[in-house]
Amino acid sequence: MKTSQVLLFSIAAVLCGWNTIARADDDGDRAALRMIRTNYEVAVNSGDPSKIKGDLSKDVTGVMVTGKEVEGYDGLVTYWKEVQALIGTGGTYHVTVNVDKTDLLGDVAVSRGTTDETVRLPNGKELDFNAFWTAVCHKEDGQWKVFRMEATLDPVHNVFVTLQIKRAKLIYGIGGLLGGILFFLVIRLFCCRTWCKPGQSLPPQPPAI
Repeated sequence: MKTSQVLLFSIAAVLCGWNTIARADDDGDRAALRMIRTNYEVAVNSGDPSKIKGDLSKDVTGVMVTGKEVEGYDGLVTYWKEVQALIGTGGTYHVTVNVDKTDLLGDVAVSRGTTDETVRLPNGKELDFNAFWTAVCHKEDGQWKVFRMEATLDPVHNVFVTLQIKRAKLIYGIGGLLGGILFFLVIRLFCCRTWCKPGQSLPPQPPAI
């Protein structure tokens, strides 16, 4: 075999080996990123933010689905307590994270997708909604960490806007009904004072012709 052929075979073998290693690394990275997703679901569904603490960069920041900005693990814990207070004692919050795509760019990974979320209020009422999310992870000391996260709801068509509109309609409807009743009573009282004789509750009837 000629030296040139041996060299070509050697180069091909090295490239094949390199591609195999690269694919293995890629698979390992994606598995680690999927585990972060799983840990996040466990943290939310169990109400225990510490389940995701080990996957967060010390410099992590984010904008949560309510529009609130958080910084660091402590900020995330504070946000979670605020959410729990809004839901109320005995209420629950469940999330399923759906990943549409993850791009690996060296030591940076950018993922995006949607969530299926359910808030169960203490009175048993369930609020189902979806959010869009993006997460940026960075490999720190060989381990993937969440560096930036953002989530958003449709600002118009979402369950919370619908709930607020229903409450507003109910409040204004009750207010209109009470206002109508009050107006009727005032008019009735005015008419009685104007036309009624003592002991009468209605205006006198006109004489029959």
